[in-house]
Amino acid sequence: MLTIRQIDSTQYPNGKKVLYTYETTTFYQIKSVQTENGWTFTLHEQSTPQPFVKQLEEEMFDAYKDGSNYYVAQWNGEEAAVLVVQQLDWNNTLLIHDLYVYERFKRLGIGSKLIAYVKDRAKNLGVRAITLETQTSNYPAVQFYLKHGFQLVGFNTISYSNEDVVNGEVRLEMAYVMT
Repeated sequence: MLTIRQIDSTQYPNGKKVLYTYETTTFYQIKSVQTENGWTFTLHEQSTPQPFVKQLEEEMFDAYKDGSNYYVAQWNGEEAAVLVVQQLDWNNTLLIHDLYVYERFKRLGIGSKLIAYVKDRAKNLGVRAITLETQTSNYPAVQFYLKHGFQLVGFNTISYSNEDVVNGEVRLEMAYVMT
């Protein structure tokens, strides 16, 4: 059984580290071509010669997330996922900073229930959209968000380094527009 519980930093005086990890053999290659009248951008699925594995440890209560709401999802009483969302008044959106299901709890529908939770929260707040960031290398996440009605709304080819395109890790902006 899944329960979603709001938490705050006072419950974790030493912080709360989360290890985000994913593995994929598919990514989106981005190409940009400047034309006489503008630019053309394409994203194409590409296979990797060997699995791409990404691991990133982050502090859940990092300062850039100040003003967010923090949640843990528990599966039968055991922590299975984290969720961090922030309402942004300046553009009337709800930003998903983090939505991560721990590896051994994937494929149980927990991520889908968290997305439903965020959509319900967004509806109750009256925001116009839910936004998030992922990467061209995180093919499983892109597919997950597409399945849940999110669409690609932008990208940044130098968000993480000056070599994001070469490294195959371009920042993708995705959004779910409320109806």
